[in-house]
Amino acid sequence: MNRLFKLVFCAMFALSATVSLAQEFVWAPDFPVGSEIPAISAQDQTGEVRTLADLIGEKGLVLVLSRSFDWCPYCIAQLQQLVEVADEFEAMGFNVATMTYDSLETLQGAEIDHGTDFPLLRDEDTTHVTALGILNTEYEPDSRAYGIPYPGIFVLSPDGTVLAKFAEADYRDRPDFDHVLQAASEL
Repeated sequence: MNRLFKLVFCAMFALSATVSLAQEFVWAPDFPVGSEIPAISAQDQTGEVRTLADLIGEKGLVLVLSRSFDWCPYCIAQLQQLVEVADEFEAMGFNVATMTYDSLETLQGAEIDHGTDFPLLRDEDTTHVTALGILNTEYEPDSRAYGIPYPGIFVLSPDGTVLAKFAEADYRDRPDFDHVLQAASEL
């Protein structure tokens, strides 16, 4: 019985520590809810340069920032989930877009492989992730992974104001789209 108590106590302590860390993690700290994000101008998977003005829906935009649709299994899984719920966001008046540092060829492959019908944006020179303060600085400029963001999701108003944002401290954990859908439905 004493051993069981210790195991339960350790498990509860570990869970509370994880929850505490997640609550302390601040993603895109310079862009809290109510602030306006920097201008967006990025190529989509077709090579067309897209801006916030042409990405935005009637109520706004759900912008998902990911590491890579080429080699990151967590990003690929999140993209597949986004494909499944994109219609729900669009029914609420929110368009959907993603942004990675991937090449146009990789984004075109992701579009085909996962059946996306929304823009997959390329942040070729880390302009956007740097401006948002979410560039993952663990990688040097000569690294294959240089240019990846700390992943997360912005829900933006038609003028680019942050209405909500979602991220987890560990890149392997991604915000549940049910929470994002719930927040969007309340806006």
